[in-house]
Amino acid sequence: MEVLGIKTALIGIRDDLLSILERGMEASGIELQDGDILVVSESVIATWEGRVVALDSVVPGEKAIALAARYGKEPQEMELILRESDHIVGGIPGVVLTLKDGFLYPNAGVDRSNAPPGSIVLLPADSRKSAAMIREYFASRSGKNIAVIIGDSRTHPLRLGCVGVALACDGILPVEDARGQHDLFGRELKITRKAVADNLVSAGQIVMGEGDEGIPAVVIRDAPVEVVPGGTCQEMPTIPPQECMYIGALRAGPHPYLGGHDDLIQAAAAAMKTAYAPYSGFSVGAALLAESGQVYAAGNVENASSGADICAERAALSRALAAGETGFRALAVVADTREPIAPCGICRQNLIEFGEGIEIVMANTRGGACVATVGELLPHPFTVASMKARAEDEEKISDGVTSTPLPGK
Repeated sequence: MEVLGIKTALIGIRDDLLSILERGMEASGIELQDGDILVVSESVIATWEGRVVALDSVVPGEKAIALAARYGKEPQEMELILRESDHIVGGIPGVVLTLKDGFLYPNAGVDRSNAPPGSIVLLPADSRKSAAMIREYFASRSGKNIAVIIGDSRTHPLRLGCVGVALACDGILPVEDARGQHDLFGRELKITRKAVADNLVSAGQIVMGEGDEGIPAVVIRDAPVEVVPGGTCQEMPTIPPQECMYIGALRAGPHPYLGGHDDLIQAAAAAMKTAYAPYSGFSVGAALLAESGQVYAAGNVENASSGADICAERAALSRALAAGETGFRALAVVADTREPIAPCGICRQNLIEFGEGIEIVMANTRGGACVATVGELLPHPFTVASMKARAEDEEKISDGVTSTPLPGK
């Protein structure tokens, strides 16, 4: 199998991409043959479609501003991510994980790389249509039976580095069903499917690169893949999130604790020894890490009138608020329990007042620990945003404006 790079000049907005690729093939001495597979980078497709947005033209909304602060993004970029995605799954500083058209995308495919200064490139509006158009053009010009793939790059969970992924293809089946085949020992394959299009994009990425190589497309020759005569434009197959082994296993906390807050756990364990629990004898300690880096720790406080009890989590939060803190990163809670202890409902409601992304490290004195965000522990919370939404609805009604609410992102 050969991977032949097509080097071109810089491709601008609304440039004649087809002619540019054709000239690039001629300059590289490439003549299309039957069975060739043309892999084209999604970024040049998006640029060709005019999917380039100047950041200074974007006005971020309230939700974008809040999420930008949570995930370390520019508000204008976060606004574009919201517009482009179907659902925000979560994220880490610098990256937002989204669902779009049934696929997981970092930042909804919104990309600064290979974008003009001050601009961002969105994903192509219709990769299937572009794949079909490119295949039809080069098949008619060359008289050859070829296939086309629009390719991008992604990372795999817990793996460093990018691999190729196909957004659309025309002329080949994107996934080959290997069920019914046999392995080397004669066992029948029952679940195996080959991601043919993704694997071909990965092969092309080795030549195309991710930087300033100037190779927006490659021709893959003699691949062990059937090219379907006449072109076959296929939907890229997806599976529902609940059937994905990654999302299915990790879609809700608690998750295994993998480190990072050992000092906070120790501070909570020390605070547990200061708890005032003369009635139940059940001591709990909590330690709250503020955005300032300061840690506020406290034990639970019981009362003869049990309704006046104060949990360790709220006691630590009260200490922090009294010191003027309102931004928090993480809280550790520790007790002498069989399983790691979790905050009660009242504590979850108190904590979520200051952000759904606060990490809650739940531990016990036996070395067990797990972690979840407060948003995972209290899904669909009642917050100030709920009151604002109600106030906005009432204002619309008072103005005589009624509407059917659309599903939120």
